[in-house]
Amino acid sequence: MEFLRRRIGLILQVLVSALIITWLMRIVDWRLVWSHVRTMDIVWIVSGLLCFVPVMFIVSWRWRMLLAVHGVHLRFWRIFELTMIGQFFSAMGVGTTGGDVIKIFYAARAVPQRRAAVAFTIIVDRVIGLIALLSFGVALSIPNLGLLMSRHDTKVATATFYFFALGGFAASALASMGPFVMKSQTLRSLIKKLPFVHRGASLFMAYEHTARAFGTNLVALAGSIPSHICVTLMGYCVIRAMHLQPEPDFFTSCAIIAIVNMLIALPVSVAGLGVRETLFIMFFALLGVDKDHAFAFSITCFAMNLVWSLAGGPFYFLYRHETHTPPPDPSEVAPIFSER
Repeated sequence: MEFLRRRIGLILQVLVSALIITWLMRIVDWRLVWSHVRTMDIVWIVSGLLCFVPVMFIVSWRWRMLLAVHGVHLRFWRIFELTMIGQFFSAMGVGTTGGDVIKIFYAARAVPQRRAAVAFTIIVDRVIGLIALLSFGVALSIPNLGLLMSRHDTKVATATFYFFALGGFAASALASMGPFVMKSQTLRSLIKKLPFVHRGASLFMAYEHTARAFGTNLVALAGSIPSHICVTLMGYCVIRAMHLQPEPDFFTSCAIIAIVNMLIALPVSVAGLGVRETLFIMFFALLGVDKDHAFAFSITCFAMNLVWSLAGGPFYFLYRHETHTPPPDPSEVAPIFSER
């Protein structure tokens, strides 16, 4: 019973994916889907895979910058290794959450004096990436709102996207103002009186330190946009590989890809399986793309992402703790948070 209670979320996600995929199997023609996948232009597929290359370097650069805020200075190559290992476990585990957990584990071993700070930077890194994706999606979708809201199903999906966009922007603004609000001694005294607050003191200090680095967070946010452009271009290469006639509009296609990429980040299904395919079928219908082409597009994009996730496998199997986790330099990582 305890096993089921701890994994109820995963069980529900598997159930959602299984139900949606079962439904999709009844509405698509698998022979046509396979034909569409098999006849894709390999040059465009390879071009799409290459579009993803800068993403891993940008994500590594962003995380390294956030770590530096806390006085944790790791070599770029080590950060890149951990990023690739996290990417690997995002496929081997259940979505991006599994990859983040592994990154926290390995990074905490590399800098044990700053466990709370390192763990918090991974959370912040994920949040900044999502806020950047929301901003990118909003910028692309606004000129196409009339089309995106023209059908009931896409209207609901688009409204959901904008709900999370507004909520994300508001939450980010409030989080940025937190340190200024916390200057009130009265408020600090009240927080200190809360039960068990001492157990989260390290994380609270990590948050306050991160929120005060407003300039760094802004640079990380702006620097994340190119990574989402690359991911979106990878999807557009798949569209070109299918040689659709008439060819879908570039900016509308990119807006749809950005919106779907955000919506599948919600923990509704396993790695977005089922939800991704349904959303692309819905949105691509606005561009005159039939459900079989849309399904072929979706599973091809998933397979390309899976290729890059599996590319992190060698980094995981060749990672050597004895050479990559030396005793930290006390002057470099002197603890500033109380680890309890």
